[in-house]
Amino acid sequence: MRLELRQRLGNANILGAEPYGLRFNFNQPPTAGAGRYDRLGALEEYNNASGALAWNPEIAAKCTVQNRMRRCVMKDTIADPAKPQNSVVYYLHPTDSTKRADGTAAKLDGTDGQVMVEIPRFFQRAVYSDSSPDTMEWWISPSPKAGYTVHPAFFKIIEGEKTEVPFRYMSAYEGVLQLGDNYLDYYDYEGDPNTVHQRLAENERQLRYQTNPKLASVKGKLPVAQGTRAEFREAARNRDGNTDDSTWRLTDWSLWSAIQLLFLIEYGTFNSQGALAGDNAGGLSNLASGSWAASVSGGSSTYVPIVPTGGTESLGNGSGNVSLKDIYGEGAGLPIFDGANDLYWDDVIPCYRGIESPYGHIWQWLDGIVLDFDTVNRLDAYVSPGAFLDDNPSDAYRKFIAHSEADNVPGSGSFARIHEVAGLDGFYPRASGGSTITGITDYYYNTSGAGKRVVAVGGISVLGGYAGVFCVLAHSSSGTRTTAFGGRLCL
Repeated sequence: MRLELRQRLGNANILGAEPYGLRFNFNQPPTAGAGRYDRLGALEEYNNASGALAWNPEIAAKCTVQNRMRRCVMKDTIADPAKPQNSVVYYLHPTDSTKRADGTAAKLDGTDGQVMVEIPRFFQRAVYSDSSPDTMEWWISPSPKAGYTVHPAFFKIIEGEKTEVPFRYMSAYEGVLQLGDNYLDYYDYEGDPNTVHQRLAENERQLRYQTNPKLASVKGKLPVAQGTRAEFREAARNRDGNTDDSTWRLTDWSLWSAIQLLFLIEYGTFNSQGALAGDNAGGLSNLASGSWAASVSGGSSTYVPIVPTGGTESLGNGSGNVSLKDIYGEGAGLPIFDGANDLYWDDVIPCYRGIESPYGHIWQWLDGIVLDFDTVNRLDAYVSPGAFLDDNPSDAYRKFIAHSEADNVPGSGSFARIHEVAGLDGFYPRASGGSTITGITDYYYNTSGAGKRVVAVGGISVLGGYAGVFCVLAHSSSGTRTTAFGGRLCL
């Protein structure tokens, strides 16, 4: 009885929380006010004469939505798709993910279930006006407010009906291959971890060749790669055999846009590399840049999964990074070490609120979005809450970007503006002109020809400053599969 009262009081406190947000000036220097960020609402005090103050723990403590994100372990069988929280096995300790919330040991290897990050439903508002075309505001609230709508990430198709859900779940780790009861590395590796510890290319486990594969989120395995978006979609659905994405699914555009929005408002910047890794080209996005030995990559493509999942457990539900050297020493345990080059030991594994490696290791397919290029510079984009497919949008999809016979996407490059009128549906590039430290700070890879395209995000280990949470790749067809592409599980 006392516990129930405490829960009700906690919810009342959440319901009383004030909205908060961020304003951004899309202009590029030397225009006055160009690139300026301003914190808004409940975070308004964290500004100075130059705009938004840099992230600090005090700001983080006032982000009521983000503070409810937490790592957990989920059952494979989701009893009620409309109430996925009922299938949480246990929550992890807020500052040490090797433990359960009660302090006892957790199992992150799949024994107890999939390691996920719970994201609570929130409400959003985007402010953009033709009379002030150079600025935009994004607001979020943990409770209903006039002028706010539920973020589209919190709608799914369940039994043929569009249904609102109270929580979404993002994989804590990049997607791992499961066959039967076994969780497998993408390839085998051998050698003394203190001298030579490298991959065996002949044992590479490409997703496309597996029978009944399952996409997983567990610690200690190299992420799986080499599958089309549809193949990754099927592997995610195989967790419980659903056919409509009502439970386990490949990470979708709407959920990713929710994570982007939460990051943007909390950190007051688009620069996820600077914010999470401490460097404008930081994270794992320099790992294979310029120093990658063929002997390490097995004579195959350098764009392979390099770092096993896990390593950020000491961050718990928090954000930041952990250096490879702190985890592995100089070569110990890391399956790509060749004993000859230690440049990559300065690299770090980034993490946002329990979501490990959100960018910069291998590309991550996003589902629930279909791109239709009329020309290389004219795009129609469609998004769906479920029943995902490739190429030809079904009735479940709605158009959220239309070219209206006018150019509406930039060529490849660092981008500076998004489709503001589609701002409630995410951050799709509209204009170039940015850099790794100005504008949106991430790179957009545009199509090289007209036709249907699929979407990948985050970047890979050779992109340096071009990677990031807002990095978008739009030139791949639905049949694309390479060692540079993986996918993440979500619910």
